[in-house]
Amino acid sequence: MRIDLSELSNDLGADHVLTDVSEMAKYLADPLGVETIAPLAVVRPGSAQSVARVVNWCRHNDVQIVIQGGLTGLVSGAVPVATGSTLLLSMERMKAVRELDVVDQSITVEAGAVLADVKALAVEAGLYLPLSHGGEGSSQIGGNLSTNAGGINALRYGTARDQVLGLEVVLPDGRIWNGLRKLRKNTAGYDLKHIFIGAEGTLGVITATVLKLRPLPTQRATAWVALDDHKRALPLLQKLQTGLGETLSAVELMSRTAIDLALTVPDTRLPLDTPAPWYVLIETETAAAAISLEPALLSVLEHTLDSDLISDATVAQSESQRLTFWTLREAIAVGFIGDKSSIKSDTAVPVSSISQCIDSATERLTAYLPDIRCAPFGHVGDGNIHFNVLRPKSMAQSDFGAHASAIRKILNEEALKFGGTISAEHGIGTLKPKSLIACLSSVERELMQKVRAAVSVESGLNQSVIGL
Repeated sequence: MRIDLSELSNDLGADHVLTDVSEMAKYLADPLGVETIAPLAVVRPGSAQSVARVVNWCRHNDVQIVIQGGLTGLVSGAVPVATGSTLLLSMERMKAVRELDVVDQSITVEAGAVLADVKALAVEAGLYLPLSHGGEGSSQIGGNLSTNAGGINALRYGTARDQVLGLEVVLPDGRIWNGLRKLRKNTAGYDLKHIFIGAEGTLGVITATVLKLRPLPTQRATAWVALDDHKRALPLLQKLQTGLGETLSAVELMSRTAIDLALTVPDTRLPLDTPAPWYVLIETETAAAAISLEPALLSVLEHTLDSDLISDATVAQSESQRLTFWTLREAIAVGFIGDKSSIKSDTAVPVSSISQCIDSATERLTAYLPDIRCAPFGHVGDGNIHFNVLRPKSMAQSDFGAHASAIRKILNEEALKFGGTISAEHGIGTLKPKSLIACLSSVERELMQKVRAAVSVESGLNQSVIGL
């Protein structure tokens, strides 16, 4: 049955209801290269009211909605993959900054605003939005909140939800909830914004948010450290936390295999002369002029060198050198996306279990497939180690693909064995619904289903990506 799109075209304007295959192509270019199904159209509303009308139209015409931000996600949740009539709802036009309040240290932006642009506006005002990750140059605020993105600074500042003061959301029945409050303290009833953050569009469409800003750091100290064994990362973390306190903003653990892949990306180089089995990237920052960070960081590193906890280290002597360190770290993700056969993981465990989990997962994977290349890396300060995997050098990509399901099962089982999670910051999308259900208790599943039933109507929001 052909569905008439004229009502949407009249409402949004024909230029914002795309049906031509060539025009829709860029909206279907998932970073992981999954096979997509062409939607009825790509619609690009310009206001919350327009989003509400689109949601109502879909509900009345029995059409599913896929909500799309900057298309940087790694769980294929922002492209249509399910059969049936689907509308792709792009938030790219909704990028207005509604207010930047220096006194309240907040910024109110629409969901389509690009993270890097919002951060730059905050800096111009002498303020700081600490949410930071490799895709920030194109990822949109709504997508970051929808997946509760984490990133490199979660150790100190928390995930995306910890940056949010208020939300505006279009509900499945087309109503608009305006919760754009700037309050830092509010205990009047349930904190409803947290229902929608991390829900991946299944409970509503986030259209705007009030983000919490902080004083702009005036100094940073950054170090690249070599380790002989990943087991030394946790004692190092403890010494850093004791010596640097809450100025410690990022501690990134990287295996040699992950770094070797990163070094295949242009404009990267290893900061230390001698390669090591493991590396840690450390950053500390403060807005307090009275604190001097570099001497404090150097003092901690000197003590760890004396105790043989680390084997080598270098501290960035300029902003360009600091960026060289981070370019290499971020190149790991670029390398994995470029290797289409690689298997990516977003597991996390309690910080105290990181070393055990790395060893246990490595042992199981190598027993399952000898010569497999394990390349764990990530945020050691919050337990979110991305245990990514590369195929044996002698194995063809097509042959390795046959092992993907078994490898993911091993990685998920290892994380859960240590009291962890299958998804720490990337979300569930269309790739992990079965894994999500398997890791939830019956009580958790029932509560999530009841929340969704209470909020939702038959609207098909975001193709039921989380499988509940």
